[in-house]
Amino acid sequence: MLRRGAAVSSTAQARTLVTELIAAGVTDIVIAPGSRNGPISLAALATPGLTTTVRIDERSAGFTALGLAKVTKRKTAVVVTSGTAGAHLLPALIEAAQSGVELIAITADRPKDLVNTGANQTIEQLELFLAATKNVVDLDSSWPADMWRNEIQLALQQPGVIHLNPRFNEPLLPTDQWQGPEVSTAPNPVKPEKFVATDLLAGKRGLVICSGDEINHAGEIAQKLNWPLIAEPTGTLHPNLISSGALVAARFTDQVEIVVTVGRTGLARGINSLINTKPRIAVKVPTALTNVTALAQSNGELELDSLSAIGHEWLNDWQDQASELRTKIDELVSSSSLGGLDVAATLLANLKSQNLLHAAASLSLRDLDYLMKPNSIGLITANRGVNGIDGIVASAIGAATAWQRTGGGQAYCLLGDVALLHDLASLTIPSTESMPNLRLVVVDNNGGGVFSTIEQRGVTGFERVFGTPHQVDLANLLGGFGIAVTVISNKAQLASIVTDSPGLSAVVISGVDRDTEADLRKQIVNLTR
Repeated sequence: MLRRGAAVSSTAQARTLVTELIAAGVTDIVIAPGSRNGPISLAALATPGLTTTVRIDERSAGFTALGLAKVTKRKTAVVVTSGTAGAHLLPALIEAAQSGVELIAITADRPKDLVNTGANQTIEQLELFLAATKNVVDLDSSWPADMWRNEIQLALQQPGVIHLNPRFNEPLLPTDQWQGPEVSTAPNPVKPEKFVATDLLAGKRGLVICSGDEINHAGEIAQKLNWPLIAEPTGTLHPNLISSGALVAARFTDQVEIVVTVGRTGLARGINSLINTKPRIAVKVPTALTNVTALAQSNGELELDSLSAIGHEWLNDWQDQASELRTKIDELVSSSSLGGLDVAATLLANLKSQNLLHAAASLSLRDLDYLMKPNSIGLITANRGVNGIDGIVASAIGAATAWQRTGGGQAYCLLGDVALLHDLASLTIPSTESMPNLRLVVVDNNGGGVFSTIEQRGVTGFERVFGTPHQVDLANLLGGFGIAVTVISNKAQLASIVTDSPGLSAVVISGVDRDTEADLRKQIVNLTR
């Protein structure tokens, strides 16, 4: 029986794994420190062309990888040690799966004969991520490197989230010097066939709805058909884009005959209702979404050549209604007390093509949605797969890092106080690591403001189980991390939000009242009636 000797070199196995990552087009790998994943960590450091990022805890590592992948649009790897370390990756992997981001989770493991023996840091790891992927590959410690290569190549050809579980024997240190891998160019992925829906769409008064990262193809569809386009805030600019589109749509519900959705959609409840009550063609559907209700659906793009436009009146009506509604919304916001909508408006009005904005998928993203109009922001990102508030800081740091690596400018992260507190650990970054220029813009309403906008508002016990006031001085808290903080307490100070700042900086908008903000948002929604 082959025991845990050095019959098979962990060094050779790890180098094989890294080589295949490069061959599959991976350019970023995020590492959380650990001994069992040491062979991979050391191989990654020795690999030219592979950018290595290190984070202290695994949860932050997972969301940092997610942010990197959102901007690079490449498969991105995150590596952790054995035991409970891998469990901390699950939230980021679920988010990646639901939003169509390709993450590769690599959970180093111990040999199989140590599982269920009481050995330290040894658990059953193969089912950790089944909520995110069924593409799981167990790489046995007794296999030679060539067997690892074959299994890894097959796994990396698949779309979506991938889980590699490499088992390593000791010793875990390199046995010789390595100059990095020699790999061939990654093969181009096979694109799904384009979906033909000409007969279903001909002559219809329709609507295109898209996730922000699919605005290019969605815009092509809208322009070809002469239809209005509603994009989530992560989509910024197109001639057919309807300002405050989710609100305007409420005025056209009875007139829309068919909907084309592109990507992962449905931030606003009204949009979800529209999608669910109208005939729908769904294209570029993330592979993890297997239960989409539609007349027809495809992972590929819509075939455009055979589509023909309807008259201009339909699109003109939407644009006229949007203009009227936006005037009323802007008047309401400008006459209200300081709040999150003012902050969102300031960012939308002042950020430019060199800027990136990452928004928390809670009130922050919804405020942008209320106020959305064509703008010149370079890129807006958000964790829209599951709409959770976890990992916002780490995701923003990852996105900003990738953005600035290719010449982008100052990045911003719009989030609430609870989202910040939820991800404080991600502010603890090793001093050996570089830091992007990222400005945290924190709307502090002392609790969970989003719950004041839903049906539980005002029930007995609301503040305790929904509002959760924390009374934390966020400026002092952030200052403890060495972050320069500006505190804003009135509208005259809003202009100080947008400024270039080296490294991590923060703006805290203080004194925001949850109930007042909820009432304002309700007034905005009522304008659509």
